[in-house]
Amino acid sequence: MDPLTAVTAGKAAAGRRFAFYVSVQLTSVLVPGLVAVTCLAALMLHARHPGDTGAALGEAVRTLRGPAMVLVDVSWLAFAYILGYVGRELAFRLLGLAERLSPRHRTSLDSLYGELEAVYGDTALRRCMRTHPLMRYLLDPAHNASTPVQLLRRPGGALRGGNAYEAFTYARLWLREHNPSLAPDATEAEINILLSTLVPLALGTWTLIALAPLGAVSAAMSALVAAATAALTFAQVLRLRRTECWEALRNLVEDHEMRLAVTRLPGSPFPADPDDEDPDDEDPDDAEADPDADAEPGPGDHPDAGAGAGAGAGAGRRAGGAGAGRQPSGAA
Repeated sequence: MDPLTAVTAGKAAAGRRFAFYVSVQLTSVLVPGLVAVTCLAALMLHARHPGDTGAALGEAVRTLRGPAMVLVDVSWLAFAYILGYVGRELAFRLLGLAERLSPRHRTSLDSLYGELEAVYGDTALRRCMRTHPLMRYLLDPAHNASTPVQLLRRPGGALRGGNAYEAFTYARLWLREHNPSLAPDATEAEINILLSTLVPLALGTWTLIALAPLGAVSAAMSALVAAATAALTFAQVLRLRRTECWEALRNLVEDHEMRLAVTRLPGSPFPADPDDEDPDDEDPDDAEADPDADAEPGPGDHPDAGAGAGAGAGAGRRAGGAGAGRQPSGAA
């Protein structure tokens, strides 16, 4: 790859990553923050003007004009971003606590490697690990000892340090750089968006119960519906957290096999790597072609006699071939 192409590809990858980051921040931080700030403002107006919240809101909007309106809008957006970010971080902390308390949602190296081997087989997995030796090291349970350094560089959110996280990060970064279509970015965005809805859901339910003329039964039903929605959302996020790690490792193996398949296509400009051939990949038809190939020699079968017979038969075939080749010229 020439330098200009490399720079262009790097800029394109950086542009895709920045666009993904902006979209995640908008959908999982700013928009939920705006909903939360609006609910808080409505609750504050209801606390100061319990009898006429709508008239108080209309009067506040009419008094804000000119530069004051711009200042309020900017402050509103800034406060919404801060509140949305803090709310999402609190939800991630709660997710991390749930993962630590629930062994069913923990991701271990043994389970990851076992699932990959069960789906793709030992041969394909070993081929991929030869290409990615760092991944082979990270997925080895013998190298999964936690150290104080790993605790100091603990990642944010609900992620925990360790070789499982490092293997997931390696696979995700490789796919983002070399095959963005297989990168698990959609799952990451879905996790962020779902978790960011918990705080607006709680504040929205509180605002509905406080402002709407609901009876005790209706208020209790609204709270129960909101709690059930939050529980389902949280359960979905727990499932997606493990799916995200599995997708990154699975797609890394599939990316390797796809690239290997391209080298084996007829007329491919890329030569196949001889190291990708595995001795276990023998065709069973070749083994069945000669059933006497591996037979034990009989009592009268001496290896030298077999070799002599083979040599004599070869000489006879060569002589016969030579005679057959001279016969037309003699006939002529």
